[in-house]
Amino acid sequence: MRALGWIEGQDFIVMQSGIEIGSRSPLDEAAQRVVANKPDLIFTNTTAYALAAQRATGSIPIVMLTSGYPVEAGVAHSLAKPGRNVTGNALYAETGVWGKMLQLLRETKPDIKRVGILWTYIIPAFPKEEIEPAYAELNSAARSLNLELHIVEVANSDQVLAALAEIDEWKPGGLLLTSSFTEKARSVVTQFAVDKGLPTIVDFDVWTRIAPPHPLLCYGPIYREIVQTAVASVDKILRGSNPGDLPIQRPRRFELIVNLKTAKAIGLDLPPVLVARADRVIE
Repeated sequence: MRALGWIEGQDFIVMQSGIEIGSRSPLDEAAQRVVANKPDLIFTNTTAYALAAQRATGSIPIVMLTSGYPVEAGVAHSLAKPGRNVTGNALYAETGVWGKMLQLLRETKPDIKRVGILWTYIIPAFPKEEIEPAYAELNSAARSLNLELHIVEVANSDQVLAALAEIDEWKPGGLLLTSSFTEKARSVVTQFAVDKGLPTIVDFDVWTRIAPPHPLLCYGPIYREIVQTAVASVDKILRGSNPGDLPIQRPRRFELIVNLKTAKAIGLDLPPVLVARADRVIE
């Protein structure tokens, strides 16, 4: 905001909702409390929070830092022209990212037949209308790649050990991970993957900021860029634009990160062409 000419405390103030991502607190009650404060704009972190805010108000503008499939979820009529009071970012709609992640995982080890998926994007922080298209994309890509998938939904970090036990019993050749884990849980998951010699791929580089071991691959949007895009929407709305006229933005690019330390730890020689394609290589 500062880069766009806004000074916190002088031009705007931020009021926290007090609700953490993945909280089991009723979202509608939290949204009603936020709306009761009569803010000029509501900034949300996932689609479910945007939906709750939209149910509470049809007039206060809402900007989503992240969402998956906002049209399917019902917060917007289309990405190009949302038409209601919500805009922001959509990270997965029309990007084909889930199929690309499976393809990249297969490239690390062409004989992979089974991929286990630890899936944390679930209710209440993520509506079922977003989960269904993600699963459809994964299953479609799996058929094209002749892969078997086993999806284990993980509601919170307390379920991680049980989820890993279920994955281990299924004997996968690789793991696909989503990002809504605590730092401690991420470390448990990545250590499990190394111990089992499993190549892994994740959808956000937050996993690269924990203590090693790290996932083998990361393929996802660049966090700083999606923050900048969302803030640009905030800026336009505060200067008078209608959120319904501001397109919901998809990531400008997806970054591929390859971790050679992890490859060595699991005894895997990565194809040089894959390493050459990486935007970032951790050695």
